[in-house]
Amino acid sequence: MNDEIYQAYHGSRILITGGAGFIGGQTLRLLLALEPAKVVVADTWENGLAELVRDLRSEGAISAKTVFEPRLVDVTSPLLNRVVHDDGPFDAVFAFAAAKHVRTEREPVSALHMLNVNINGTFRALSAAAESNPACRLFMVSTDKAADPSSLMGASKRVMEEYVKHELPMVNTTRFANVAFSSGSLLESWLIRLGRGHALPVPADTTRYFVRPVEAGQLCMLASVAPPGSIVVPADGAVDSVELSVALKRILSALGLTWRQVEASDAEGQNQDRSVARILVTARDTAGEKAAESFIGAAEQRSAWLPSVDIIAAAPPRGACVEVAQWIGRACNELPGPSVEDLLERIHATLPEFDHVTSDRRLDDRI
Repeated sequence: MNDEIYQAYHGSRILITGGAGFIGGQTLRLLLALEPAKVVVADTWENGLAELVRDLRSEGAISAKTVFEPRLVDVTSPLLNRVVHDDGPFDAVFAFAAAKHVRTEREPVSALHMLNVNINGTFRALSAAAESNPACRLFMVSTDKAADPSSLMGASKRVMEEYVKHELPMVNTTRFANVAFSSGSLLESWLIRLGRGHALPVPADTTRYFVRPVEAGQLCMLASVAPPGSIVVPADGAVDSVELSVALKRILSALGLTWRQVEASDAEGQNQDRSVARILVTARDTAGEKAAESFIGAAEQRSAWLPSVDIIAAAPPRGACVEVAQWIGRACNELPGPSVEDLLERIHATLPEFDHVTSDRRLDDRI
């Protein structure tokens, strides 16, 4: 498989959207080691792009044989098509750009932006590249939350999977677990809060799958060279499912810290004793969150592909996903626009398996 990956990307021209993000950056480093001819990284995170370039140059990660170009551009913008026109044609596209937080469904503007980026932005990047080079290798990243989704974020990724595959059947994807300590993750936030002396919140009775950062990049690389049209997932038992409260205590123990559990009334302010962390256990009662995730939906089946890696035998993509993607694109330009309830109703009509966890409680209203 290493030879196949090398042959696919050595000397090739590659576009990576969302490459300044955590998973995109991990995959980018693996790609750069193969000495592609050109790599273009498109992202809206200006500071992240600047820091990415500094890191890569300092690490000596960019070969003299590789032209490396950062581009500050939104995947939902026609300027992304210009990137493909000016810098392409590309031999491969890795579509990582996404809004990834479940909390983004808090109100209609953020929710609609998330849907548009995850669905239409992904399709814009992949379709533009495929139009300029029909032989272009196409990859997009999904999430375990797309399997029988309970949140708008998970549903957006499920619609993305089916919409893009309906129009571009050769595209490959992988459903991701949580990447340990990735940017914006709960695990990373614990380290940040420890440094600031804050209490550490953890939802009760909640388990999640975790992979290491390097494993995230490796899974993307493998999935990108899988048989065309594949949805790649870790095999049963290949990824650990960990209760979040257990994960937190493991981290604190590894850092040589003790802890005490506190109530919400004692969770604000800074720790008086930095060697004793405060843990705030919160109810899992916010919108979109469920107790545990799964890589495959109830109506899906998996088959073995490589050791520790399976391929999902998915049903044919639904044409309704094309229709809702187009509706989302139009809704972004409408005043007044749809409410969150309108979005939920339209997505549920498209994905009957979408079982939204509804609540008037929001993560943004608590520590």
